[in-house]
Amino acid sequence: MKLTKSVAAFYIFLQNKERANTPFTEAEVLDATQWKRVTFRTYHGKGQLADFVSENSDGKFEASNTLNISDVEFAKRLSQSKNVISLGHNCKSKLAKALLKKSRDNMILALELYNRPSLENKMDAFVMCFCTSWEQFLKAKIIEMDGEKSIFKNVKRKGLKETISLRDCLDKIYPPESNIRKNVEEIAFYRDCAVHLLMPEIQGVVSRIFQSGVLNFTSQFEEFTEVSFLKNSHIGMISLVGEFKSPPAAIMKSTYGDIADDILALTGSLYNTMENNDDIEFAIPLNVRLVYVKDNRDGNAVILTKADEGIEGLKKALFIEKPVDRSKTHPLTQTDAIEVINKKLYEKHDGAKLAKCLVCQNSKGQYVINRNCFLSVLHKTGWANANNDYHYKNERPEYHYYSFKLVEAFMRKILEQDEYLKNAKNSYNKRIKK
Repeated sequence: MKLTKSVAAFYIFLQNKERANTPFTEAEVLDATQWKRVTFRTYHGKGQLADFVSENSDGKFEASNTLNISDVEFAKRLSQSKNVISLGHNCKSKLAKALLKKSRDNMILALELYNRPSLENKMDAFVMCFCTSWEQFLKAKIIEMDGEKSIFKNVKRKGLKETISLRDCLDKIYPPESNIRKNVEEIAFYRDCAVHLLMPEIQGVVSRIFQSGVLNFTSQFEEFTEVSFLKNSHIGMISLVGEFKSPPAAIMKSTYGDIADDILALTGSLYNTMENNDDIEFAIPLNVRLVYVKDNRDGNAVILTKADEGIEGLKKALFIEKPVDRSKTHPLTQTDAIEVINKKLYEKHDGAKLAKCLVCQNSKGQYVINRNCFLSVLHKTGWANANNDYHYKNERPEYHYYSFKLVEAFMRKILEQDEYLKNAKNSYNKRIKK
């Protein structure tokens, strides 16, 4: 590969600056390369120099990564960066760039170790690498926000400056109520206090917390770096166990002795926490199903989202089944619903309006909603085809219940258009006569 004079001059210039460990200015670069100012600013602004040039807090620049490569390799990497955005291209600090690279490597290592079938202590290894990765990533963010000094404590230990902890980093980035933060704190707790309890029997529930942590990291990492965390060739999903069942206490006792009580207590606590917190940013919920649709053209089943769409994709794809107290959400029988609708219609509207919109009359000559009217609107809207905000079907025995939301929606439907109820009844009655 033939080097241009400007690239060769830039390579020598950066090597000299890196070797001397001295910062430099934009004017010095322009003088050495004979570039125009707009050329250097374009390269720097688009991140094409990110591997070799970092901007410091004084507005000057520092050179790196040039001493151990040839001029040809330098030119190749400079050329390739026109089409590939380097990790850390939007960071000014060299330390932040280095932390981002280490962070990505540690999270990939966490995934690789966890997904290795022959590794029995995969959970132990995962929590170590996972927490290290998050700490490095958050410190890179903090450096870019507040400068390099912000991640160091004032005290020194063994002559070295000590950096702030993972929990200190979380304090600076996420509010206490953040489920992303709660997820990291939960896994950090395993690392610090409960790594001896991470036995294979609890993998079914713990893996769900791990998976949410990886998805959270991916979305946060890509948002900050503007670079993909994983290439398509990498596996980014943890192998989730389909169903979690607490292991029998007797078997646990015989396997682990007295510590079995602590393991069982941890599994029970995790199970309850996940049941009470159905936010996917904390853990993949215990009771979920993927939603599928059919392609109208060829009838093939198509999943609504893919795993590589990250946390937002899974939020769209996961349907969380929550226990429903039917007596509170859908308290009305069909008779009750019709009675409430008629009562509210006459409370809110005059007889002239109702005469235009309603079809049937009672024995007193009042226009009312009867059972046929009610079923006609349900048929037209499809509200009773599934459990939803308006309708709830009890399976055994089969009963249908309705909510007060249905009452309001029903009234809006029949009053918006004078002919709505008439048309609905005609359609429904034709159907039942067939």
